Amino acid sequence: MFLDALLARDSARARRVVEVALEQGFPVPDLYLSVLDPALREVGHRWAMGALNIAEEHYATAIAQSILDGLSRRLSRAARDGRLAVVTGTPGEQHALGARMVGDFLEADGWEVIQLGAGVPAADLLALVEHEQPDLVALSTATAGALDGVAEVLGGLAALSPRPFVVAGGQFWTAHTRATALELGADHVEQDPRALVAELYERIPPPG
Repeated sequence: MFLDALLARDSARARRVVEVALEQGFPVPDLYLSVLDPALREVGHRWAMGALNIAEEHYATAIAQSILDGLSRRLSRAARDGRLAVVTGTPGEQHALGARMVGDFLEADGWEVIQLGAGVPAADLLALVEHEQPDLVALSTATAGALDGVAEVLGGLAALSPRPFVVAGGQFWTAHTRATALELGADHVEQDPRALVAELYERIPPPG
C-alpha cells in the first residue's frame, strides 16, 4: 500500500499507511526496513528500467524523505558511546535515503554520525575523513554509473593512516556485484542496517 501511494503521488495516503502502522504498535525500525526500504528500492528499480521518469522518481523520493524525517524523530537513540561514523552517498549520485537510514540505525545504537547526504565530491569526503578520523565510513551506492566514484573513494580511504573500517551498501551491491566492492577496498558489504549494527558491535565495540 505504501508503494502504491508513492507511485500514485498520494502523499496523504502514504502518510496514513505509516500512521496506521504506528497506531497498531509497529516498531519504528521495522517500518524503516519493511515499508520504506523495499518501496524505495522498487521506485529506484522502476526508474532504472525506464518505467518512471526522473520527476516521478524524485517526487516519490521526496514523499518518502518527508515521512522518514518524522519517523527519525520517533526512533529511540542510545547515549553516544564514543564511536564515530561518516555516512555518505557515492560521489556523483543523488540518492541519499539509504545512507540516511543507515545513519539513523547507527545513531540508535550509540554512534555519533556525520551524515553527508548525496553529491559530496570525493576529495572533500576524503579530506573530512582524514580530519575527523572516524572509526567507520559507510558508503551507499545505488547505480552502476557511480562505480568510478566508489573506486576513487575506496582508493583514497586505503591510503589514510589510520584507516577507517569501510562498509559498502546500497541497491547496487547484490550477490553478483558485492565481490567488486571488496576488490575495490571495502571491508564489508551489507544491505540491512540492523544486521550492520550487530556486525559492527562485534568488529568495533564501544570503547571501554
